[in-house]
Amino acid sequence: MSRGLGIARYGRAVVEDFREGARLLDRTLTGFWRELADIGTRPAQSRMGIVAAVSVVLTTTVALLMQLDAPWWAAISGYMSLMSTGAASARRGMLRLSGTVVGAFLGFVMARWLPYDQVALCLFLGGATMAGVIAMQVSPHGLAWLFMAITSSLVLLMSLNDPTLAFQIACDRTIDVAVGVSCAMVTAKVLQDWHAEPPPTAPGWRHLLGAQWPSVLHGLRAGISVVTVLIVWTLIDLPDVGEMAVTIAVVMAAPLIADGGTSTRHLVAEKSFHRFMGCLLGGLVALACLALQVESLFWWLAMIGGVVWVGMHIQMGRHGIPYVGTQFAFVYVITMVQGLAPPESIMPGVDRFAGITGGLGILMIVSLLLWPNDQELKNELRT
Repeated sequence: MSRGLGIARYGRAVVEDFREGARLLDRTLTGFWRELADIGTRPAQSRMGIVAAVSVVLTTTVALLMQLDAPWWAAISGYMSLMSTGAASARRGMLRLSGTVVGAFLGFVMARWLPYDQVALCLFLGGATMAGVIAMQVSPHGLAWLFMAITSSLVLLMSLNDPTLAFQIACDRTIDVAVGVSCAMVTAKVLQDWHAEPPPTAPGWRHLLGAQWPSVLHGLRAGISVVTVLIVWTLIDLPDVGEMAVTIAVVMAAPLIADGGTSTRHLVAEKSFHRFMGCLLGGLVALACLALQVESLFWWLAMIGGVVWVGMHIQMGRHGIPYVGTQFAFVYVITMVQGLAPPESIMPGVDRFAGITGGLGILMIVSLLLWPNDQELKNELRT
């Protein structure tokens, strides 16, 4: 009898999860369409969209002229370094660049051993992710920590097939980010207000085993998610290590930051679903643009700038879906910018989009499985 009641409760819980998922999908899409309907009605959003579009187009153009091997990473740096003011953009860009430099050096050093030991590689990726995600919640320099983790992992993964290339890859990643940050700072200097702002406050590292313990658990879950992506990629025997590195880098670049360390599964589901939907929508728009097979450099850059403008508009919007906008622009740029010219085929974009979507899907599933529900959280707080 009790077993039957347990199965019934489980069944009701599953049904309720599906209902909540449908409601979440409806709210997300409704917010997305409302943001699109608001385009041009708020000058501050429009101006910030212009700043983002100019920064990404400028970065992409410079990256092509310099013939960088990963112009997509430079373009993303040009987008992700921007904040609402020039001073804040400069601070964010310097944190991103400093973390990249340290991470590139760390990845180069670790590439001497870890490519030959898969267990040690997984432990390093999980530990680096955990440190970066914890730092994003407790440290005023959390962004530098996060990009130290991202860059070291990127260098390692992209040198798996040939560890002797680690030094060149580390240098290339540093140059990519330096170009993106420099272009973002130039754009911010010209187009944004420039006034000093106090740096953000953070609780610090001293209470990780006390008040900050939820942040540690959150970092552990993020580390498990990244390692799971690596294991799944290996099990299905996908040959392109570079695409795997891109997927994991995107997963690490979009950590689920807990609000106050007490987020429940519902809040995590909402944030992770917003990121997944932003990835899905941005990727679909990118694939539609690639299907047009635009060969003109001018119109290709114009498409990139226009959609990035829309992504920043959504990110700065008032309908509660900023993560959709961030991931929308992020994945669109990564899918559109593949080499030193407009893509000649849609297939590389399809492969990259599939890998990123799968990676973020794994992140969402693992996070939800490992995150406490409301009742479990109450029990944790009570103890």
